[in-house]
Amino acid sequence: MSKNSYYVSKTKKKKETMFLELEKLKGYTVKPNVQVDDMIGVKQIVFVNDEMAEKIIKKKVNKKIDYLLKQLKLINEDDSGNDGNIKYTLMDAEKLRMLLINKYVKYLGNTYHSLTLKKIDLIIEELRYKLYQIEYNKQVEYIHEEENKKEGRRGR
Repeated sequence: MSKNSYYVSKTKKKKETMFLELEKLKGYTVKPNVQVDDMIGVKQIVFVNDEMAEKIIKKKVNKKIDYLLKQLKLINEDDSGNDGNIKYTLMDAEKLRMLLINKYVKYLGNTYHSLTLKKIDLIIEELRYKLYQIEYNKQVEYIHEEENKKEGRRGR
C-alpha cells in the first residue's frame, strides 16, 4: 500500500486499522473539487457499496435534469429568440445523455436508466424544436426583407 492512501472505517472496536489496496477496489469513483485550507485533502473517494453509488448517481442525474427543465421553462417563457442559450442547454442535455449511456449504465438499474434516457430525449427533442423555430423565423424574415428590396427598384 502506498504511503498516501488511507482507509477510514468506523467500528465499535478501538484502535483497529484496516488496510486495503485502493487500486484493486471496484466501485464508483468520485474526485471532489472542493479544497479548503486546514482540512484533510481528499483526491478520490471510491464507493464500493452498489446501493450507495446508485443513490449518489440518481441524485446527481435528477439534479441535472431539474436544471435542464428550468432552462427549458426559461426558454419557453422568453420568446426573444436567443439561440445561444438554447444551444448551450442542448449541449448540456446531450452531454448528460452520453454520460448516462457510457458511465452510469453499470451502476443504475435498467428501468431507471431507460426512463431517465426517455426524459432526456424529450428535453433534447423540445430544445431542437425550439432551435428549429428560431432558425425558421430568421429565414422568413430574411426572405421578407429580400422581397421588399426587389419591389423598391424600377426597371427601364
